[in-house]
Amino acid sequence: MSILILCTNTNCSRMHHDDSMYFNGKIQNIEDGIKDARNLQLKSLPLNGANYGWIAAYDSLMFFMNPKLPNQFFNVFNIDMGEELGTFCNKGSGPEEAASVGPIFQLFKEGNELKTLLFAPNEERLLIWNITQSLEQGKTVMDRIIPYAWRDKNKGACYNEMFLQDSNTLLTKVSAFPISDDDATLPFFQKRTLDTNKSLKDYQSYKQTIKNEELPLMPECFFNSNNTFKPDGTKIVQAMIRLPQLNIVDVQTGEVVGYRLNYGLDFSVFKGKKQLRNFYGLVQADDNYIYALYWGKVQWGDINTIYVFDWSGNLIDKLKVDHYISSIWLDMVRNRFYIIESKTDDVFYYDLDELNKEWESR
Repeated sequence: MSILILCTNTNCSRMHHDDSMYFNGKIQNIEDGIKDARNLQLKSLPLNGANYGWIAAYDSLMFFMNPKLPNQFFNVFNIDMGEELGTFCNKGSGPEEAASVGPIFQLFKEGNELKTLLFAPNEERLLIWNITQSLEQGKTVMDRIIPYAWRDKNKGACYNEMFLQDSNTLLTKVSAFPISDDDATLPFFQKRTLDTNKSLKDYQSYKQTIKNEELPLMPECFFNSNNTFKPDGTKIVQAMIRLPQLNIVDVQTGEVVGYRLNYGLDFSVFKGKKQLRNFYGLVQADDNYIYALYWGKVQWGDINTIYVFDWSGNLIDKLKVDHYISSIWLDMVRNRFYIIESKTDDVFYYDLDELNKEWESR
């Protein structure tokens, strides 16, 4: 199987005029040298319970942000037994409740206890959910409830994906926010303090917004991306939805590099009246590889292809699975990815050890 090689000559790395107007970094065009995707047969994971929704997993535990639950946000399963362990994180207006919470983006250990960070936007709070203690006590245990005002920050733009770089440093996406019918703020990432809600550094991938009333697209959606963090906290990846481009942000230097599949597209696709293609869907990552769902067509539909990149932007493999994907999660403890089947809500998985060995040997 071919390995995609980054173009290094001057013509390949030269940015189009539209790119230099809108993108705040270098763009490297990369050739798609992998003709055929590798076919993978997934294994079924039977679960006894009402599993549904956005998925997360850590070792033997699987979490569903489940909108069908009447009084809680999450149900938790033991995947070795296939049994539901309980429902947690209460809906409501009490001191440890919330009207809504964001999904799980990161699971981490403090000592021997598994925890996650949740964002409650209505209450302007961050919640440190102690999963280990919750399972042991059979009720929701929040280690910390942190006031985290956002409405007066960043001109009203809300936080989205969140990642704890260390115990008091938060990386988060600031979403685009409409300011008129044809204009919006730019999405960007921030480094913030957890305890005092202080902004430390901005990471801007884009220079200016795009105004185009002819496209059937809200202005805050032009630069939409699915995003995740390198688990060691050093990089962020933005998988752009409407360009075949991954933006990798160096958290220490602030440098951003766009790695674009060389399909002859640039930021000019957002000008005029055109049908925009949809490229990358949800994205997951470990310290070695980035796994991005790939579509590549005008209308969203069933997705069963995953493009695998390294953190230098090289496309190293294409994986085609035998089920359509609505949600995906990469568990680094067992080194496998899980998917939710879009038509049935069944759970499937694939162990990555053998593929990792092959990629590392190239």
